[in-house]
Amino acid sequence: MRLGALLPIRHLAWLTVRFIDKTEKTMGDTSRADGGYRVALNPIQWFATADGWLNPNSGPAPEEIMSEVARSGFKAIHAQVPPDWTVPQYKAALDQAGLQPAPGYFSLGLPDHGVTVEAACENARKSAAQQAALGLSDMFISPRMNPLRVEKPGIGAPIASTEFADVVSILDRVSAVMREEGVLAAFHPHVGCWGETENETRQILDAISATQLAFGPDTGHLSWAGADVVGLMRDYRERVTVMHIKDCRLSVRDAAKVAGKTYRETVVDGLWAEPGLGELDLVAMIGAAGPDFDGWLIAEVDFPTMSPFASAEASAQWLSSLKKPIAS
Repeated sequence: MRLGALLPIRHLAWLTVRFIDKTEKTMGDTSRADGGYRVALNPIQWFATADGWLNPNSGPAPEEIMSEVARSGFKAIHAQVPPDWTVPQYKAALDQAGLQPAPGYFSLGLPDHGVTVEAACENARKSAAQQAALGLSDMFISPRMNPLRVEKPGIGAPIASTEFADVVSILDRVSAVMREEGVLAAFHPHVGCWGETENETRQILDAISATQLAFGPDTGHLSWAGADVVGLMRDYRERVTVMHIKDCRLSVRDAAKVAGKTYRETVVDGLWAEPGLGELDLVAMIGAAGPDFDGWLIAEVDFPTMSPFASAEASAQWLSSLKKPIAS
């Protein structure tokens, strides 16, 4: 049977790219957990604030966080070179901590944020070049948060069709620039941003070539927005390169939506939880990527239910127990 009879056309070109990159991704890799997945931590729990937000200027020094991440049981960390560091400095600190770099995150500034398209492309080029210099070939990308959707989160607050088309166009241009640097951007649906809903996610992925834009789902944010996470993952499984893994309490989500609560209020009410401590079927969601998934599972707990180190340790333990599905 022809491959085209099995997969939508939008996935075919991506298969070639993924096959070429696979050897590079597995050489010298120590990040694999016992179950076969490549796992890492985005240590944002160290930057969580009491009001449900994140303050990147707070928290321990980068070297201390790296040491704590390694002590928690992770072998890899979400890569983010501090603004005043060089890539060699950052790589040396990772080596000192015994950590590998894992795919990082590009926060896409839009004209709404006072960022021109040209500046966005240049910022993306610099970020992608840093990731490539660290030996990485994938990176999350998501528009920065929008005040309207922060105020009314997870419901797809109205956006003009022309404005959404502009966002898709900018994502197209920026992801093309990142590809020129050897990095494949992975669209990351995030509550509070344009592109938070399942429908918007599908529109974006369908509009931009699979060779240029992959898919980087977040189990928690998609669930907050009411997406069919398993169905979405299955439909785009050949484009999934990276995932953020977090748990959430759907009961908190539902109560917050009824009460009309904001992003921060919903978070403070107890929306997020470490993997396995919330109400999501994370095993089914991750398993929907299929037995051939060879990307990254990156734990990310925006608002921990325990101390940052305990949160990291709990996440590492849960991910280490997770086993890839067996091909039928």
